[in-house]
Amino acid sequence: MHCGVMVTGYNQDDWDRLMAGDYDRPPRVSDAENMDNTLYMGDLVEPLGFDSIWATEHYGSAYSMQPNPLQYLSYWAGRTNRVDVGTAVIVAPWWNPVRLAHEISMLDILLKGRRLHLGIGRGIAPHEYASLGYPIEDSHKYFYDVINTIKAADGAERFEFKGQIYDIPPTSIRPQARHKGDLTKNIKVAFTTEASGRLAAENGLGQLFVAGDNLDEMTSQVQRFNSIRHELGLPPDQPTTLLWMYCAETDSEAEEGWEYFYNQLTAAQHHYFEWNNPGFDGIKGYEEYLKRQTADVGVADSGFAARRDTQPIGTPEQIIEKIRAIQESMSVETVVVHVFYGGMPRDKAEKSLRLFAEKVLPEVQAMPTPINPKSLGEYAG
Repeated sequence: MHCGVMVTGYNQDDWDRLMAGDYDRPPRVSDAENMDNTLYMGDLVEPLGFDSIWATEHYGSAYSMQPNPLQYLSYWAGRTNRVDVGTAVIVAPWWNPVRLAHEISMLDILLKGRRLHLGIGRGIAPHEYASLGYPIEDSHKYFYDVINTIKAADGAERFEFKGQIYDIPPTSIRPQARHKGDLTKNIKVAFTTEASGRLAAENGLGQLFVAGDNLDEMTSQVQRFNSIRHELGLPPDQPTTLLWMYCAETDSEAEEGWEYFYNQLTAAQHHYFEWNNPGFDGIKGYEEYLKRQTADVGVADSGFAARRDTQPIGTPEQIIEKIRAIQESMSVETVVVHVFYGGMPRDKAEKSLRLFAEKVLPEVQAMPTPINPKSLGEYAG
């Protein structure tokens, strides 16, 4: 199994200030110091034997502070020699598609033969759409125009594209990529609803799974997606899965990891549903997020207990068994672990990462990744 690390900066300590709207003072821990600690953790990834470094895309808050994943991954491309890089995710509606195609091609050059694993998403938070000037109600149109543009550009000396939003005249991508024609063959997409899953399958995309809920529900989502692919005459998909990791020598030490994970869920709740958010009411395609926003139970509280069986938080032996169970249920072939989140001190994050690399990583990398019957949905018949 391929095992990557998400290297992203969360200024967890700043949420009290943001939620109070207290902008007359700076954060207690500066973003620069936070990112210095994050970069320190990233420098451990290749020497400890992991397969890839991953980045995401967010704007404006203390949550996951990487505004341009391709810029960030270019830094890591120049700083490493062996590891691949991946995006989880590029938010497609926030990009001009021709610019995105150029930046992907350039990053492929900088990697000198290593691979860029493309994960792409649609974006959720209304405040991010508003600050960037894109209409959230048209996010589906932007999303598929951008994806289909970069697919049209990949491998072509000259291409043009006419979609719902963009009308691109004949143009070329320069520099041409090393892996020209192969950059967009295995795009993974993050989605939560069946309608979004069907659109992804219809456009030949795979599944990027941000692990949530319990294992049965996660497996059911993969089954539904593979059933849609089966209807369309497509082969089954093996998802890439993002997990939150904390590796400890004992059960009692691991409990501290669950505290950081709860903090992380709370930060996500603030970013997506509470801070600077006018709400999802009336936004077509975001009905599921409106349900979450108006639920009696907070997102952190509703998801915490269910995820105890899925997140790799625990002793090395417990983590290995959790990842094995996820593979057997969902046919995962790539797992990406978050390692520094929820206000976790850097020294504890480093200790956890080193223990995982020593006791867990060899077992995970040696783990077979077959397509298992549990994940097949209608294929199983």
